[in-house]
Amino acid sequence: MKKRIAGKAVIDSPRKVDKTFVMLRTLLICANGQIRKEMSAALSRIPECELARALGEFPSADELMRTIRIRGVNLVLLDVSDFERAKVLAAAVDELMPGLPIITFGSQDGLDLLPRLMHMGVRDHLTLPVSTAALTEAVQSARRRLETHPMAGIRLSDLYTFLPAKPGVGTTTISLSTSCALAEEFGARTLLLDCDLAAGAIQFLLKLGRSASIVDAVSHAGNLDEDLWTQMVGHWGKLEVLHAGRLDPPPNLDLAGLARILAAARNQYEVICVDLPSSMDEFSVALMRESRRIFLVTTPEVVPLYLASCRLRRLTELGLEERVSLLLNRKFSSKLGDDQVAAMVGLPVTYRFSNDYRGVQKSVLAAGPVAHETDLGQSILNLAHSLAPHLDAKPAQPHRKFLEFFHIPHTGDETLAMRD
Repeated sequence: MKKRIAGKAVIDSPRKVDKTFVMLRTLLICANGQIRKEMSAALSRIPECELARALGEFPSADELMRTIRIRGVNLVLLDVSDFERAKVLAAAVDELMPGLPIITFGSQDGLDLLPRLMHMGVRDHLTLPVSTAALTEAVQSARRRLETHPMAGIRLSDLYTFLPAKPGVGTTTISLSTSCALAEEFGARTLLLDCDLAAGAIQFLLKLGRSASIVDAVSHAGNLDEDLWTQMVGHWGKLEVLHAGRLDPPPNLDLAGLARILAAARNQYEVICVDLPSSMDEFSVALMRESRRIFLVTTPEVVPLYLASCRLRRLTELGLEERVSLLLNRKFSSKLGDDQVAAMVGLPVTYRFSNDYRGVQKSVLAAGPVAHETDLGQSILNLAHSLAPHLDAKPAQPHRKFLEFFHIPHTGDETLAMRD
């Protein structure tokens, strides 16, 4: 590696990177293939850097954030030759992951770009052709900032499972409508998993077509990256979905694959909702063990209440009873009071939902959630809001002085041939 002393390039002997250093997992975005190749090679010679991925096209803001989260990126090198597209990506990073360093590069001089780059949250710019010394200096500057001002850790998503006391108590209606509300009304990055592999209806209810299932995702877990994930998930508005598939569950579903799917999902989404079967199979138990809350759904009839008490007893045996909340659906179809329901199940009622057969049928015909204007829809909105209180306010962004911390490395003698 080269360093500069009194204007001269000096060769250092190879050294190990100090374990206290922040290792920079770097995302390179550059449309020019030759420049991308040369930048990748240069990064490989910087001990503090590990190239997580090199993109030859400008991704969408959503694709960029997915890549950053899945790959654990903590440094972005961004080509600003297409300034308008680069500006969109830099703005997304500045808004959603403040503190993530961005180093820009391009043929325009950094001093000319300075006002616009500062508004993008960029502190380091390299002018083509880029010297090895300048690239190293910019990378080390970014690393020092991360060591003194670490990024806030990526908040792993909250996982909520919806467990029916028995089939037919309305669990799918509640989990589906809650997920839609989280994504559409509260702006949460939300994933809905339909894990009722023998009777899941979410693919039909949301008219998802031929998108992939949770079974498909688990079977491809070993090759999972952000591109494959994007191809697999179905969409209803802003909500992303992995449905149950062909309703012909495999005899053995790989739990290790499920763990990989959850790890990938929890890095990208703020909330994950899971619609479970009532069977308490190994796959469902694995998901409930990962849950922040387990919503046990029942209706106020004797048989569902009895089965809800059985589910609660099994969850207690598994050591999960403290995570369980009781949801009482079709509340006004019975004269049983909340206290009587709680006594029969062994758990107080947390949320109650009215009986709205006509409203549910309208939502099925419209291929969407229960309308918010109804009493049932309002109750579902209240539940959704309780699952995402952190979304009400975004953290305040620190005020940036115009020239403070902005850094344009000096070019050196050892120059990479960066060509347009």
